Amino acid sequence: MSSPLRASRLRLALGVLGLALGLGVALFLLPDASQQLAQKRKAKREAELNRNQQVQQLQELQQLADRLRRGQETLENLEARLPRGSAGELQWNLSKTLHELAKKHGLRLQNVKYGLPSREGARGSDLEAVDVQFVALGIYASHKAFMLELESSGLPFAVRDGRLEESPEGARLDIVLRAFRKAGAPDREEEA
Repeated sequence: MSSPLRASRLRLALGVLGLALGLGVALFLLPDASQQLAQKRKAKREAELNRNQQVQQLQELQQLADRLRRGQETLENLEARLPRGSAGELQWNLSKTLHELAKKHGLRLQNVKYGLPSREGARGSDLEAVDVQFVALGIYASHKAFMLELESSGLPFAVRDGRLEESPEGARLDIVLRAFRKAGAPDREEEA
């Protein structure tokens, strides 16, 4: 009987040893493995978030690059369409258009003044600007039609300043236009 008792004790000892090893694994190795798994999941989430942020930044930079490219193409197109004649020719075209449109819309032009040509932008730029200041008198509806048609005339100008006021003669439009030309071509005044 001692043999079965000894076998039972041996089994009990092996069972207790197995239980102790199982508890040791459960207490020491499983939390560590669980912690490592949680760290890996956290690292994966952070990597995905970082990747998504980088993709978003890349898309924003691509959009910015596209806008810059379109802006550069627009500027090159606009620059190619700028008149290359003398400042006098630009003033003549502006004057002719202003007077034709004023007559067409029943406005009276007063005090049409042209400034001297001046260089625009950075050094080395061949863009030249001429300011045109004038007063147009008439009714408001005529001013609106006049300005809309002037804007669609194809002349290379921007409105630098404008003021619409009531006066005894009707609506009074004080305006300053800045017209542009490409100064790369020699002026005829300079050649003479």
